[in-house]
Amino acid sequence: MNLRVTNFNRRTFFRGAVACAVAVPVLSACSTSSQQTPPEGYDGPPRPLPIPPVLEGEVDAEGVRVFKLTAQDGHSEVLPGNTSTRTWGFNGAFLGPTLRARRGERVRAEISNNLIEMTTVHWHGMKLPAFADGGPHSPIEPGKTWSPSWEIIQPAATVWYHPHPHLATATHAYRGLAGMFIIDDDVSQNLDLPHDYGVDDIPVVVMDAKFTADGQLDHGSDNTLGLLGTTPVVNGITNPQFQATTSRLRLRLLNGASMRFYTFALSNGAPLQVIATDSGLLDAPVEAEHVLVGPGERVEVLVDLEPGEDVTLRSVPRKDNFGIPQDEYSADFGFGDEFEILHLLGPESADAASASPIPGVLDPAAAKVPGTSGLVERNFVLNTFMINGEQMDMARVDQVIDRKEPEVWTVSNENADWPHNFHIHNARFRVLEYSGTDVEVPTYGWKDIVNLPPKATAKLLVEFGYFPDPTIPYMYHCHMLLHEDEGMMGQYVVVERGEKPDVRVQPAALVFAESGAHSTHTGQVVDASRSPYASATANATANATAGATSSATATK
Repeated sequence: MNLRVTNFNRRTFFRGAVACAVAVPVLSACSTSSQQTPPEGYDGPPRPLPIPPVLEGEVDAEGVRVFKLTAQDGHSEVLPGNTSTRTWGFNGAFLGPTLRARRGERVRAEISNNLIEMTTVHWHGMKLPAFADGGPHSPIEPGKTWSPSWEIIQPAATVWYHPHPHLATATHAYRGLAGMFIIDDDVSQNLDLPHDYGVDDIPVVVMDAKFTADGQLDHGSDNTLGLLGTTPVVNGITNPQFQATTSRLRLRLLNGASMRFYTFALSNGAPLQVIATDSGLLDAPVEAEHVLVGPGERVEVLVDLEPGEDVTLRSVPRKDNFGIPQDEYSADFGFGDEFEILHLLGPESADAASASPIPGVLDPAAAKVPGTSGLVERNFVLNTFMINGEQMDMARVDQVIDRKEPEVWTVSNENADWPHNFHIHNARFRVLEYSGTDVEVPTYGWKDIVNLPPKATAKLLVEFGYFPDPTIPYMYHCHMLLHEDEGMMGQYVVVERGEKPDVRVQPAALVFAESGAHSTHTGQVVDASRSPYASATANATANATAGATSSATATK
């Protein structure tokens, strides 16, 4: 087993480095667990929740919506009173703007890398050509710009963008390279739901961090827990508070942490009204006392507030410890921790309009699940840092998909004392069966991540975007980022019937590989123009085909 503890030299981090249960009352983000390290930045008054700006881009002469992003370093006031914490972000010092586009639009992202290291940008939750997916095969070298384009072919959803460089995803995400991407469509817009961004429709990007004595991000990576933090960081700060002006809020919750699972609940014991998961709206709302959200997952919930009410969104300790044994031999992955995530203050005015009834039907199409008869079936066994007994190799294609139809994937966590989860690029899925555990795990709705306690097995009905390209693979992997970086990732290629994969690795994609690391590829070269999606014309044609396929599949 290749385990390591990594300590990063901050001079290479930055250019310019110099220049309880729900009813238990809590005074700060503390826990009933004596083992939990007290979070930092929660011992003073709450601070206003920062709202990431919306970047709607500009529509060019050909009708393409263009987003311009710059990956850069800077300094942020993550902890109150300390404005010198070094961070990374897009178009700013920490995190990135919220991108927004509609289903059916063609988009292009122009991403410039002003960092001192190669990075990538992955569009998590999108169905799109592998050329545009932004996985580890699409490096953006320092000083360079990457400009993928695609068509939005999927329903309204909260997806996101984050780095995906081979062997360095955890550290780049931990430093702050992440942002939401909201997809709109007619179904979502016509529902009586909160829609006013930053007013009653609130992005909530929940990460975590640990800090050095001088208030810098602590990059010490544990060989089992990775960069598991001790302090929640929400939209870039600790101890946030949102003053509502309406009686109902829509919270778009994104778990951007590298290793931590959160179990969200309200301090007043009121249920959360779940309206959407990773891949979009549910067919009908689901009422939940608490909601588990693993690394990379998204969930949208409605919260009603009375005038003057003070409610806290919390992450509560799990009595089941997510199925992990509680003994001296098992690691503490933080499932017993308790945090205050976001203070919510009801409208100041007693005249605030009461919330209307929640729609009983959201997106009827979300209830349609294709039949499984005759579909290709595949099995994936997760164990420590491996999938099916192998660690990630950029030059190896693990699965080949040569048809438009969905597939059935069965994914199992073989470990008895480690949690995992499983994410598939360019896909959405429904959980058909869930077995092997007594842990309650939400499986409703269309998703792109499934959480897996020890010994759990999930049977998935998977729909893919069909963009045949033998030259660039998509990823599937555990989204606990230490696990991904250490090798718990595989690759699949979508091809036409009878076509064979032809994947070659760019040297720039291997800059973080070390001698003796789990990857065995070196010295390979690829010209990105080999992809059939490298030209705008090819993109437009292929996206139109994939869009038609997606629509036909969804209505089976």
